[in-house]
Formats: sequence, structure tokens, C-alpha cells
Amino acid sequence: MSDSLDAADRQRFAGSYAHRKTALSHLAYGVSSTPRATQNPVAITIERGEGAHVVDVDGNRFVDYALGYGPLILGHTPPSVIAAVQDELSRGLRTASVHRGEAELAELIAACVPSAEQTSFVSTGTEAIQLALRVARAATGRVKIIKFRANYHGWADGIHVGNAIGQDGASALGQDPQAAQSVTLLDWGDAGQVEAVLDSSFAAVIVEPAAINGGCFEPPAGFLERLRTATQRCGALLIFDEVITGFRLALGGAQERYGVTPDISVLGKALGAGLPISAVSGSRAAMEVLSSGRLMHRGTFNGNPLSVAAAIACLKVLQAERGEIYPRMDGFAARLCGFLNDQAARRGVPVRARQSGAALQIFAATGPVETLRDTAKVDKDKTLVFTGALLRQGVMTLPRGLCYLSSAHSLADIEATEAAIAVAMETMAQSTAA
Repeated sequence: MSDSLDAADRQRFAGSYAHRKTALSHLAYGVSSTPRATQNPVAITIERGEGAHVVDVDGNRFVDYALGYGPLILGHTPPSVIAAVQDELSRGLRTASVHRGEAELAELIAACVPSAEQTSFVSTGTEAIQLALRVARAATGRVKIIKFRANYHGWADGIHVGNAIGQDGASALGQDPQAAQSVTLLDWGDAGQVEAVLDSSFAAVIVEPAAINGGCFEPPAGFLERLRTATQRCGALLIFDEVITGFRLALGGAQERYGVTPDISVLGKALGAGLPISAVSGSRAAMEVLSSGRLMHRGTFNGNPLSVAAAIACLKVLQAERGEIYPRMDGFAARLCGFLNDQAARRGVPVRARQSGAALQIFAATGPVETLRDTAKVDKDKTLVFTGALLRQGVMTLPRGLCYLSSAHSLADIEATEAAIAVAMETMAQSTAA
């Protein structure tokens, strides 16, 4: 937050500015997750969510494409999820108890996700990745892992490397630079590199099947199939990180969409419809070390009844309405992506968009962004300027330009967003000309 910002912004977002100043006194960085502070012109303080919209403390209403960084696939107030959580809450805060819901949810996941013969629950994606890697190492008796550049698998020291093109080393202040020594970094989309390196010393290959975090890139033809064949050949496990893609690209996630079944899937975000829950799901063979009780799996909040209730309600909606929800979300995302690229081309504005299913990524870049390597050319500061311009027009994205669609978005929301994009483009065009 700068002291030299526009007076109109200070007036319109006065409550958010005031909250930010107060929060900085005792809340480290004024937020509970550092990327939230990057929003331009200020980190917006949200008062409530309604369907596909959020309202801030100043009464400003936004069409919301941040969607809680992805979990709110049914929008902010899905009636069945709210009712399920309220019903569960009436039974008491039964944290760390065995309850009927966790087995019911595991059965539902098995009915939706091809790889999910057995499931274990944790609370966050980062935790789930750690559990999945431990399962792979325990099941194979090996240690080494193959990871791909610009794939993000949480922020734990042992896997938080190579999260952006050109950043192969430990990428976080305070991170143990030795913690990821067992990780081999390769280029996402290049199955030949995997085939050249992978041998019987590796426990697993972990991959985002669609590189949503990196910029909404679909896997190259044959890439996932070749990973599947290569891992089976040498006895390593194939892990799909579907924290984002799970239940978003299809009811069965990326593995349903692309027709490749991994040994282990990591699920999260959309699973809980807004409540914290993640899962590690896999074949009976891969999960045997967990199902036998031999592998340590602990956590006070694992399988929390409130989160489980929300997840059950969410999956039941997605199951019942999959034929309508997924084509609608994908269609709206494609429409916005096409409109944004068309407007940018017409006005000569260096902004581009990519789409993968019900997600799209907005970039500020002077050249094409066709591969993950091209993301090194993206102007992050100008991307923040453009998403800030959208915010002023009543459209909220993630600050870095990632957008999610929900079942709650309407045609009217899309039309309003297109109008906002046109104004934001004109603002960028004038700024570029100046």
C-alpha cells in the first residue's frame, strides 16, 4: 500500500485502506497469506460473499473470479453446502472424532475420481503433498522424486523448488537449501527428459497434469500417457497434483479429462466448496502402507466433520449437475478468454489470456505466451496494474491474473465482466500511449 495512491481510490476503498493500516500493527504483513497483500490498489477487505459476488467493507460489489483462490466452485453461498455445515455444526464441534461422514466422503470420491480406491484426509494442499510423497517413498522403498519446473506443490521445504521458470533453487527466504536434494527438476511437457532420467532409484514423478498455476497450460499430446508408461516400467509411482484441477476440469478431475489414471491423486480446493480439506487418494496397492496402518498419518483436524459435510454436499451437487455445470463453466471461461484477447489485439494493448477448462490466466506481456518458458517474459507489475484496473470496474481476480469460474456465474456476470475488460483495456491503452 503506497501513500501516493489516487485520491479516488482512497475514497472508494477507504475501509480497506483503514483495515490494512490497522492490521499491519499486529498481524504480520497485514494478511494471513502473503499473496493477498499484492492486490492493486490495496488488499480488499471482504465483508460478505453472495453467489458469484463479493462485497467489501465499503459496500463495493464485485463479480468474483478469485473464488477463495479456487475452492468456491459452487459460489459463495451454495444452499446445500450451507445447510450441510449448519446441520453438522448443530451436532457440536467434534474435532478429532471418528464419524460417519469421513467414510461416506471417501466413497463419494471413489465414485468420482478414477484413481481413488482408497482415500486419506488432511486439511491443506501442502499437507496432502507431503503425505503423498511419504506414501510413495514408503510404498517403493525409494527416496528420489521427479518434479517439473513451474509446477507448484505447496510451500514445504522439501518440494518448494523450481516454482517459476529460471528459479531452480530454494525459492523462499528461510528455506533449508538442502531439504530438496532428493528432487530432480525437469521441464513440464517434455516426456523425453523423464524417459532419459527415470530409473529404479526414483520413488515417484509428481506433476500438475494441467499447469494451471503456471498459466493455464494444457498438457502436450502424449505427455501424461508417456509419464504413465515410464513410471510403470521402472516401478515408480505417478502422482497427479490435482489440488486445483480436481473437480474443476471435470468431476473426475484432469485424469478424467485426459484419460490417464495416476497411482496417487492429491485433491483439495474445490473438494471442500470453501472449507479447508484436502485428500490423498490412490489405488489400493499404492495406499496399502496407509490402509494397513504401517505409515504414520496424524492430524487433529484431519477429516474435520464441518469440512467433510461441506465436501459431501459439494460432490453431490457436482455429480447431479455435471452435465450442465462443467460445459457452462468451460464455455464462460472460453468466452472471456477470447474476448480479452480480441480486445487486446484491437487496442494494441500488451495483455493476453489463456484458458484451461474453468480457469483462465491473464498476463501482461509484449510477446506470445504459448509455453511455460514464455512465462519468463510476463511483466508481473503490469499484470497487477491490469487486474487493479479490473477491480476498479467491479471485477475481482487473483492479483496475478488467475481467474476461476463457478457454477454461480451467470450470463449477466459475464457480460458485466466483458464491459469491465473493455474499460480496463482502454485504461491500459491510454497508459501505454502516455
